[in-house]
Amino acid sequence: MTTLTEHQPPLTGLELKEQGIASVSRHRWVDDARMEAERFCRGTGFVTSDDVHFIMDVDYPPHPNCVGAIFADKRFMATGERVRSTRPEAHGREIRVW
Repeated sequence: MTTLTEHQPPLTGLELKEQGIASVSRHRWVDDARMEAERFCRGTGFVTSDDVHFIMDVDYPPHPNCVGAIFADKRFMATGERVRSTRPEAHGREIRVW
């Protein structure tokens, strides 16, 4: 016999984002990148994802969500400022300053 369950609505975009970040947050790359971002920020007063890409150099994230996971941490607070990414693959999109 099949038991019918209550229909669950699909996840929202924000829920999907949070789920994606949570799924990669435990990866060692995120810990290493977060440590480097924090170190950079202590020296300059701010950090961007471009800075992290530059610092990590050839140690690419294992998944694109890893970069967002770096800043999903209470140690980082968005300044409200945005700058254009200088990485060619980012196509000049705006990125947050943390």
